[in-house]
This record gives sequence, C-alpha cells and structure tokens, in this order.
Amino acid sequence: MLETLIKHNYLNSAMIPVNRPLISKEDISAVTEALENTWVSGDTPPIIALEDKLKEILGVSDVIAVSSGTTAIDLAVEALDIQPGDECVVPTFTIISSISNLLRHGAKLTVVDSDPVTWSINADLAAEAITSKTRLVVPVHIYGLPVDMDPIMNKVAGTQTFVLEDAAEALGVDYNGSHCGAIGNAGIFSFYANKVVTGGEGGAVATNDAVFAERVRYFRNLCFNPKQRFVHEDLGWNARLSGMPATLIASQLQRLDRLVEKKINIAQRYLSGLAGHPWLDFHPPSTVFSTNTYWVFGVVLKEDAPFDAEELQQELRVLGVDTRRFFCPVHLQPLAKKYPITTFGKMSVSEKLWNRGIYLPSGLGNTTEEFDAVIEAMWRLVKK
Repeated sequence: MLETLIKHNYLNSAMIPVNRPLISKEDISAVTEALENTWVSGDTPPIIALEDKLKEILGVSDVIAVSSGTTAIDLAVEALDIQPGDECVVPTFTIISSISNLLRHGAKLTVVDSDPVTWSINADLAAEAITSKTRLVVPVHIYGLPVDMDPIMNKVAGTQTFVLEDAAEALGVDYNGSHCGAIGNAGIFSFYANKVVTGGEGGAVATNDAVFAERVRYFRNLCFNPKQRFVHEDLGWNARLSGMPATLIASQLQRLDRLVEKKINIAQRYLSGLAGHPWLDFHPPSTVFSTNTYWVFGVVLKEDAPFDAEELQQELRVLGVDTRRFFCPVHLQPLAKKYPITTFGKMSVSEKLWNRGIYLPSGLGNTTEEFDAVIEAMWRLVKK
C-alpha cells in the first residue's frame, strides 16, 4: 500500500499531504454562479448567505464575515479596546494568532496549562487564574474537542470579564448542548484550507452582543464614518471577505453535519488501525460534555517511545508521510521574553504535547488509501 502510493506520486510528490481540502461539484457550481453574477466583493448574496447560515447553526444574533480567522480575533481585540496592562487569561497551548494582537496592545497575559485529556486549556486552572482585574479570557478549543466551559463561565458570571472563544478548530462542535463559539460573549471561526469548512481563507465573528458586533463591523471596513465616507475617527483595516471564498464557505455550510461526520469517520479508521500501537496515546473520542469531531487526528508519543515528535516526523517523512508538530506553547516562544507573559503554575502538559505530539494526514480530501498507508507506516516503524 505505502509503496503503491509513493509510486503513483500523489500531488506531484512522494508525500501523502497532511491535508487536502474537499471541494464538491456543488461548490464549483456555486462559485461559477457567483462569477457569472460578478458577486466578487461587497455585501453580495454569498456573504449574506454565509452570515445567515452561520447565525442559524450557532443560534446567535450577529455574524460578521471577515478575511481570516486571525483577522477575526484581531478585530475582536480592537472592538474590545484592549489597553496596555489589561489582564487577559489565555492558554499556553495555542497557535500564536490567538494572542498576537493582545501582545501588540500591551496586554498582560496569564498563560494556563492544558488539560491532560482534552489538550485544551485546563478550565479549573483558568478559573483560578481569573481575578477581579481580568479583562478578557480566551478559551481555545483544540483539535475538535472543546474546553470545559462551565468552570470559566461560572467564574465570570456577574462580572465585566469578556469571554472570547477561539473556535477556529471547533465549527460544528457541541458542548453540553450548545455550539462552541456561542457560549461566551463572542466566538471566532476560521475557514482556512485545512478547516472542516473552507474558503481557502476566511473567518467570522459570532456574538449576541449588538454593540460589540457593530464595533467589529466598524473596524473591518477601515472605520468608515457611516455619515460621511472617507472621514475617519479611528484606524481600521480592510478585513472584508471577498466573494469567491464566501461562496465556497456558504456552499459547504449547507452540509456541515456530513463534513463533521466524515471527520469522525477518519478518526475512527485511525483509532481502529492503530489500536494497540505500543508508542501512541490518542485524543479521546468523547468526554462527559462533548464528542470529539477530530479537526485533526493527533497522536502523543508515550515516554518509552524511541522518538520524540521531531524525530517521528522525520521518520515518517522518509516513508512519504507529511505530518505537523503540535503547537509550541506560548511561554516557550522566543518572543515570550519581549512581552508581559506570566505562567500560572506548572506547564507540564503543554510541554509534553509540544515535545511528543504530532498530527497525521486527516484532511477531508485525503483518501482511505492514504490513511491506510499512514497506518502501515506507523506500524512499520515499530518493526524497524
């Protein structure tokens, strides 16, 4: 199987890609229609359809489509008017875009370790880290299994602390009957090429806070004065989403349930094929509050494995399998020395995930033959 895939030279290389997007005939037809109608920019039918469908899915009053998931969280930070010295509680195990604009604004970050089961921020520790001065909490739902939101929401109840969910990896994920991204004060989503729903690029901010939503729209569109265009009181961005990615996203949102189900099926294939592997631990299929939708299929090497994550990645590359390391924790980033970042307690779980975690090819457009070849490669290393 592995030799056959390499011989057929997938994607003009010998590598099984870590992600291949799934674009359907319906998606192509939708994009063709958009082009024929010149729906390329502005509040066109694809933008309206995207925002309306996401509002329906999440059960929120406002969705603002933007150019990327990173832009979504950046605009949220602007809308909140984060000031130098504002205290924010964030996970250490996250992609840098979750916290980058907070650092640009001079916020003081308290970073919290991961939960050993979910790999998302440890909610009990996060609740402990929240103080009367905490301006913002950013729970990041990791790899398709959400943060346990109740301890955080209970801690901030009745306060002015804003909860901004980073649900870039959690579209279609349920938490105790609520949709991730619609539990806190606001949530952000990404439609990058490796997401369950993709426009190649794209993002969205979701909220029930009308004032916050209006400020996000304001900063998204260069802070144009609604009464007199080209007159500005603030600096904003052109963060609008263009027509083609919006069309793809709107088309795929119509079949979100099927796409999520396909992700779960990919994970089940891996869990079955790798059952009993002596070196690997896995993200659990479920917790008491959620079902794992496996945005990516991650594995963590046990302590007695002969490789660390970097070495395993190199070994699999030799066998024609592309992978990705897990996130480097914020507190270990070289830039951490330049900014006001404080760790809350030990960081042992996130450091283990960084040193011993990788995710395997698990894109919706990847094939069953590729998944089986990856499984074969993982077992081949044991016999090496």
